[in-house]
Amino acid sequence: MNKLIFGLLNPYGEQLSALQSKLRELTIAFSRYRYRQEILEGQSIAEILNMAIDRDAQYCLIQSVGHVIDEQWYLPHWQRQGFHQSITALCQQQDFLVAGQLYRSENHTLGIEPNCILVNLIQYQKVGMPEFGEVDWQPREVVTVVSESALSNSAQWQIKTQPSDVQGWQFVLHSLQHNLGVRAFTQDINYNRFDLNVPTSQQHFAKCLLDSHSLSEVENKLAPAQLAFLQRAQKQIQNAKKGVFLLNIESYDDLDNEPKDQALDSVFSVAAGFKAYRILATQGFHANSEVVFFDYSQQALAVRQFIVEHWDGEDFPAFVKRVFAHFPEPECFYQLWHNTDTKNIDWQDLEHLWQTELERWGGAQSFKAQWQRFKALPHRYMHIDLLADRQALFDVIESAGHSYIWWSNAFFTIYSHWHFNAQQRESFYRDWVSSLAQCAPKCRVNGADHNNCAVNGLTAGRYQGLLEEQTGGELNPQTLPCLDMQF
Repeated sequence: MNKLIFGLLNPYGEQLSALQSKLRELTIAFSRYRYRQEILEGQSIAEILNMAIDRDAQYCLIQSVGHVIDEQWYLPHWQRQGFHQSITALCQQQDFLVAGQLYRSENHTLGIEPNCILVNLIQYQKVGMPEFGEVDWQPREVVTVVSESALSNSAQWQIKTQPSDVQGWQFVLHSLQHNLGVRAFTQDINYNRFDLNVPTSQQHFAKCLLDSHSLSEVENKLAPAQLAFLQRAQKQIQNAKKGVFLLNIESYDDLDNEPKDQALDSVFSVAAGFKAYRILATQGFHANSEVVFFDYSQQALAVRQFIVEHWDGEDFPAFVKRVFAHFPEPECFYQLWHNTDTKNIDWQDLEHLWQTELERWGGAQSFKAQWQRFKALPHRYMHIDLLADRQALFDVIESAGHSYIWWSNAFFTIYSHWHFNAQQRESFYRDWVSSLAQCAPKCRVNGADHNNCAVNGLTAGRYQGLLEEQTGGELNPQTLPCLDMQF
């Protein structure tokens, strides 16, 4: 991605309040849905950019504490870009110093909001590594834009001496002096990001974030970004434990590239999509291989059992209509794509997804033949919360023979971010891996860790050893010999 590196602007250093600490965690965690490399933390933009240059990066995306990236599930055939895809597209345009959310001050001076900026480090060094230009500085010379063309034409701007009350004015000035564009974030970028650090409403926001107050109690006192974020987040938090994934979001590339040895006696899987069966298909199985679904959503288990017992493997979209009727909302919360529920679903979208799934299996006839074999296997359904009591699952795994387990991103969800801090999530995860390695060291493992980094191609015993060597923390997850996956 053109050597893009992320930075975290933390002017508080280690002296963070409880709210600032939570906001910092959210900024880091939400970045990890699509970015899993090192995050550089500094108290100034200049400090972060210097670190990025030292690491030979070409671009640096800097977020301030409290800025959150919220990537949505857009279907491929929509051809709609999310935050990360749009940032990648910006990185293809090399004729700029900075991109961000632009604004004009009362005196029509162009400014850049510092909560999220993309800096071209090559151009940054060429123009002399200027300071960003921030609101608490003394009066300086700033550029006043007299027309839109001034963004890319240095002949259209003039310099006036006035109080420096505009964010990013030095970056704008140096851009125009060197005939560089000042890029504005697109709508696709802005739709998928929130600046939660709004001083005038922080007290009310903290009540929801830290004290679990009802959103309805304070929603008219929140900034628009805070309200929109809480509405999206609480939709997941309140419904996660009755959530249902009918299909898998992530690909099967990790399974197709894994080493294969003997046929599996058992596969353990969260109750989502068809990945459990893909594991069997790629690793091998026999007539008595057991499929064990575990999930913290009782509804996910019930829907999965209904599919196994009542579906013949043909025309999944048509069968989904039966599922919706048998397990209606709001008792079930279907994890569907962007702005979609059972009432407004576009069935052509589901058909697109299903045809993509069938292509992975070699076509409709091939899938149906394999499905008939899968559904005849013994199945078990276990209501297990991996963040709480999972001993019953370990008891089954211990006597499961040659086994494989897939937990998806169960340790990295909006639900877990909301209820537990980063240290707690890491502790839960390390205990999970340690216990798994102790009871079934040869069990093959697959999923995401507490930083949303992919884990695959390893046994539990080997993975525990690699995990114990990791010391990079939440800012610098260490690379494993695994295929990178998007969750």
